[in-house]
Amino acid sequence: MDLTPLLTAIAAGDRWLNADACAVYLGMVTPEGKPNRRGFLERVACRPDFPAPMQVGGHRAWRKSEVDQWALNQRKAG
Repeated sequence: MDLTPLLTAIAAGDRWLNADACAVYLGMVTPEGKPNRRGFLERVACRPDFPAPMQVGGHRAWRKSEVDQWALNQRKAG
């Protein structure tokens, strides 16, 4: 497993978001205010234009800077 991207991002001060954090960050919450992880994974994370996650210890994590850029592009597109 190549950890170079992870170590580079950590050294640059980039933050990482798990699926729950991505869901909340993108406004995907249930009526009870809980993260809509399933909705995020099934409707957003699987999109070809969404940033690829990094597998860390069996969990997926996304660079916050890449999620920010994706969200900005989505707002511009539409």
